[in-house]
Amino acid sequence: MAKSLKIAGMERWPDYRRGSLTISQILTSQVDSCSFAIKGAKPFEGSEVIIEDSDLTESRLFAGTIDRVELVNYKAPLVWKVDCQDYTLQMDKKLVVETYLGLNADTIVHDILLKYCPGFSAAGIASGAPVIESTGTEFNYKMPSECMRWLCDYIGWQWYVDYYKVVHFFDPAQMGTSAPMTLQPGGRFSNFKVSIDHQGLRNRVYVLGGSMLSDPQTIEWKADGAARIWVLPWVPNECSLQVGGTVQNVGVEGVDEEDAKDYLVNLGDGYLRCSADTDTPESGVAISLTARQSIDVITVVDDLASQDSIATLEGGDGVYEHYIKDDTLTTIEAAEAAGNADLREWANPKTRGSFITAVPGWEPGQLVSIELPERGVNAVFLVQKVTISLSEVGLWIYTIEYGGRPLGIADFLKALVSAQQKKKMNDTKLIHKFVYGTEAIAIKDALLTAGRNRPWLVESCASSAVVIGG
Repeated sequence: MAKSLKIAGMERWPDYRRGSLTISQILTSQVDSCSFAIKGAKPFEGSEVIIEDSDLTESRLFAGTIDRVELVNYKAPLVWKVDCQDYTLQMDKKLVVETYLGLNADTIVHDILLKYCPGFSAAGIASGAPVIESTGTEFNYKMPSECMRWLCDYIGWQWYVDYYKVVHFFDPAQMGTSAPMTLQPGGRFSNFKVSIDHQGLRNRVYVLGGSMLSDPQTIEWKADGAARIWVLPWVPNECSLQVGGTVQNVGVEGVDEEDAKDYLVNLGDGYLRCSADTDTPESGVAISLTARQSIDVITVVDDLASQDSIATLEGGDGVYEHYIKDDTLTTIEAAEAAGNADLREWANPKTRGSFITAVPGWEPGQLVSIELPERGVNAVFLVQKVTISLSEVGLWIYTIEYGGRPLGIADFLKALVSAQQKKKMNDTKLIHKFVYGTEAIAIKDALLTAGRNRPWLVESCASSAVVIGG
């Protein structure tokens, strides 16, 4: 028999009720699901389910575990409705209690799988992921899938677990294989639907961030022989000071001991003064302070191709403006990354649609080319969801949901905005793992705290856009 339905290792295809099978495959880390009806002995929750068809190139159509069983026919033979999830449910049996400092994200994923996910393979983990630069990456009793999502949000990667228990962790820019067919007039598809939504369109984004330190700037003046305190034009940071060409030992008022410094700066009121034991500079002596000042992070990003296309269609300059206010963005690069991420999502009309086909080989994440100009569509889209059903005559039917921007790039790909947008962690929290025996408790892996500057992570990219003309 080409088709197979195994539950807990036992073949149950002869018990399958025709027309009841539905498999939903969803993009990346979203959980795939499956449902079917079966007669005879009751399947048990938690049992493994594997559905295959050896006549297909990719024979395995679903694998996972049962999460719900419902009796739907009380007369003999008994009929059970079975709902399943992919292996994510099984991967989340144990909770992660770990702290990682300054490690690559892929190294962290390897460690989590090794310690908390027995039976799952790390063969799909790509190397070279960015370093998680934070003051301790704390997973305090989190499910492995939650940890994966946190890491992906931090660095802009994606993850999923496949039907062979292989965990994939990867840069989404590497996604985008071609779909098994191109939609053209007369092709093997039906029920084609498409909708285009202009709501939220913008192609110029102003980003109002927090504050950042400027490049070092130098302030120079001459001493008058009497003054021992000087008001500065702005509050200095990271100061170096020369008086009469001699480097001085400068500290921060209220922080450093006065007798250990020659001069002190006040970061609240913005002035420089002599320490108590420092002589007043003589008249005409040059004083030179080099420091960095706090400045607002403000930038603007444009999608010029989108503006030109919309101007052609609508007239005018084609500019749709928007702004983002986020005081966690503390570098220009991080602000630009946030703006570019927003442009990727909104610089073109949103397109969604679906169709039905009997052509096999469909998977979420593929790029499907749709060449139907008479329907107003002639572009490449991302396959968002694949629903597989088995007809009464035993034919696999695929319902494809596609969408995103009309580009050959997955619209869910975001620029690597900034790790600064993650909530600041508690620098003093201690995480303990308690291992209980019959009469003993052991504590291990206590977090060592260390102060670190919070980073930003940014992806260099040039925005491009294509607009559907209708």
